[in-house]
Amino acid sequence: MPKNKRRTVYVFQGGGALGSFQVGGAEALLNAGYNADMVVGISIGGINAAIFAGNKPEDRINKLKKFWEKITVDIKSFGFGIPDFNAAKVTNFLGAQYALLAGQPGFFTPKLINPWVMSNGKPEDFAFYDTAPLRKTLEEFIDFNYLNEGHVRLCLGVTDLETGDFVFFDSTKDKITTEHVLASAALPPSFPAIEIDGRYYVDGGVYANTPLAKVFDETYSDNTDVLCFMFDLFSAEGVLPHSIDGMLERIKDIQYSSHSKRSTSLYATTQNLTRAIRFLGSKLPEEVANQPEVQQILNLGNVPNLDLIHIIYHSRRGTELHSKDYNFNDAAREAHYEQGFTITSQVIKNGNHRWDSPSEDFSRIYTIDKDNQLVEVDV
Repeated sequence: MPKNKRRTVYVFQGGGALGSFQVGGAEALLNAGYNADMVVGISIGGINAAIFAGNKPEDRINKLKKFWEKITVDIKSFGFGIPDFNAAKVTNFLGAQYALLAGQPGFFTPKLINPWVMSNGKPEDFAFYDTAPLRKTLEEFIDFNYLNEGHVRLCLGVTDLETGDFVFFDSTKDKITTEHVLASAALPPSFPAIEIDGRYYVDGGVYANTPLAKVFDETYSDNTDVLCFMFDLFSAEGVLPHSIDGMLERIKDIQYSSHSKRSTSLYATTQNLTRAIRFLGSKLPEEVANQPEVQQILNLGNVPNLDLIHIIYHSRRGTELHSKDYNFNDAAREAHYEQGFTITSQVIKNGNHRWDSPSEDFSRIYTIDKDNQLVEVDV
């Protein structure tokens, strides 16, 4: 059981059909008593975050599970003859093809008019799928009145289609609606852009697939220690590919995971600078340190501490394909959920004694390697 009094934050990366991994992780955290004060998400992570924040504590995991059950299909029930010697790979292939051709129940359907034949339309016209089913599903699984009462702070990352800016819709500043959640998951050109107050927004993953910057900004802005659990759905580290599909999967993992590495590297640099300011300030004579302009600089060294636990999904070699992020079949959904629950439970068991009390002098970043072993990253 955690003993800290810090703000606890969940960060959910985007990753389409891999998102049920985050559901398993969230359940493990709640079982261990790590209740979120704030959830930050992008794309499918934004949807998961909104369902989490938009339900009472006792309903959150059940609603998340029911949502994922609704948007996935049992490929084997369609009568496909799947050979036993490679059932998982074939099922995953068929699951992805089903999504491309037929869409997903409660999520998206193919548009009747191909956007390639359109011109002079609006931004929302240029998409291959219609997300009207998702709109209804979100209204079914999210209590927006409860969400906007502020029980859990929700931040959704989006990209402004016109300016290219990374924008966060924040429940402490914005009244969150279905449109805001749809915007966070509006990945072009698959899904249509969403208009909110005269501006068009698309999936935040277009700009940065990991919304960690929001946590860093908040840590510095209100001087509160933070315990952050970040769930990435793509791994920067992986095995060498043994097929062309494996190469495509590896490249996709690197592309979408690189944002996390850049964010943590930047934060590490900032931490080193604040430590340097704090150290140098301790060496100044009192008459110099008390000068107003010097005090302004020294205040930059008084920053709160962040413990970041980076939990990463790793594909099981030989079973998943580069299409894993749009393979919405039941078997994959359950496998991702189980891995999220198991890995997070193991991480908590092996590491909670390290972060249960914040350090007085520095922040700490923990991650798991490709063998799901917890390691501390030097900052």
